[in-house]
Amino acid sequence: MRSALPSCRLVLAACLAGAGLLAGCHARIAPRPPVTASCRLDRIGAVTVTGAAPAEVAPLAVLEGTLDDPDRAARTAQVATDLMHTQGYPRATVAVTRHPGCGVELAVAVARGPHYTIAAIDVAADATLPPGEPRDALEDGLGTVNAVGGAYVEDRMIRALGALVDRYRDAGWLDARADAPAARWDDADHTVQLAVQLHPGRRYRIGTVSARPAVIAALGLRGGEWFDADTLKSALARARRQLARRLAVRVSVAAERAAIDLEIK
Repeated sequence: MRSALPSCRLVLAACLAGAGLLAGCHARIAPRPPVTASCRLDRIGAVTVTGAAPAEVAPLAVLEGTLDDPDRAARTAQVATDLMHTQGYPRATVAVTRHPGCGVELAVAVARGPHYTIAAIDVAADATLPPGEPRDALEDGLGTVNAVGGAYVEDRMIRALGALVDRYRDAGWLDARADAPAARWDDADHTVQLAVQLHPGRRYRIGTVSARPAVIAALGLRGGEWFDADTLKSALARARRQLARRLAVRVSVAAERAAIDLEIK
């Protein structure tokens, strides 16, 4: 055993002496083949986009690497199309085709169409409008959608008009309604002009208030005052706190008197 130690030291010194002796001290190093990523047939291996930047159809671009779901891809294509519309391309289309590759690969073809902006929004009414600028209620996307200089998205405009009408009704204009927005497209300068017709109707007052004297005093509401849903909610909350009891309200509309009768128990 002792006689073997000097020879081991000599071999170790030779191995440390230089690169030329390294091969003699170790087994030959064989190169390894590159590691290839496995392709799963149940996943989307790649999403390629033509006709637009991937960020413009981000809902589709982020599907890369996710589990393959054809129904979800179809729904996402519609979301991506809506996104293009909000960017000012009302005629944009997004087509998605599937083909085999590393898993399933999606090819997204975007046809933008011309870019349009809103030149004007004309609001007309056949009666006095409730307070507030109606155009502000129609804006969306922090002023980038359904606002002058922004993109026109019809379904969002219709929803905004519905919300505006609901707000008018809560403020006492129970007969309020709005016509569908009318759009006039100018294909020469790629602008659109919108016309909105509002019909606020009459404003209703509070008619009779039927309740016990203590309840009426706690409510603070009187017949003949303008009706307002928020004011009624606040009055009921205040009366419930003061009287420490539950109150139920029944509302009756008397259209012939343009009044709203309240029965509170």
